[in-house]
Amino acid sequence: MAAARSALSLSEVPKEQAGSEGGRKVARKFRGTETVKVDGKGRMSIPARLRRVFDAGDPSFAGSNAGRTQLVAVYGPDWWNWLELYTVEAIEEIDEQIDRLPRGSQERRWLELLMNGQSTDLEIDREGRLVLPAKLRDKLGFAEGTETIFESRGDYIQVYHPDERPKDVQALEDFASQHGPEFDPRVFLHKTLES
Repeated sequence: MAAARSALSLSEVPKEQAGSEGGRKVARKFRGTETVKVDGKGRMSIPARLRRVFDAGDPSFAGSNAGRTQLVAVYGPDWWNWLELYTVEAIEEIDEQIDRLPRGSQERRWLELLMNGQSTDLEIDREGRLVLPAKLRDKLGFAEGTETIFESRGDYIQVYHPDERPKDVQALEDFASQHGPEFDPRVFLHKTLES
């Protein structure tokens, strides 16, 4: 499967790493889709352009000589047939949003289960490889030699087996089909101006 490539763009990182726009910090977002192969030890070589975003989103990376980038993998409930890889900054922002919900509320408990209980800390080593634990490889069917799909979702990467599209994508396609084939989802952007 040929991988689609596109350039990175900037949108919320430390000023010294990416500059600033109108006084606000700017950081990189993930863009594009890549094919990444799993080796016999469960390692995946992260493409350099994606690695740069993970590096920029790990506040401890710049000051560390370890050369290892921290990230968080959310693997979700049993029915998820994908994995989500978040930068440290993105997951911290989500944690702050969860912490603002009322303690003990169903919404908070559900999000804590998903984002904290069904996740694990990972790191990218000096050679740019990510080692997936065996339980995650087994869950997703990532055997040795499997070419996985790394698909950008802004502040995270969705990782899945090429033969099994993520179930949430089908839900999005069903939603889009209600609007007809000519529908342009960018019309939703006006809602951000109203908030």
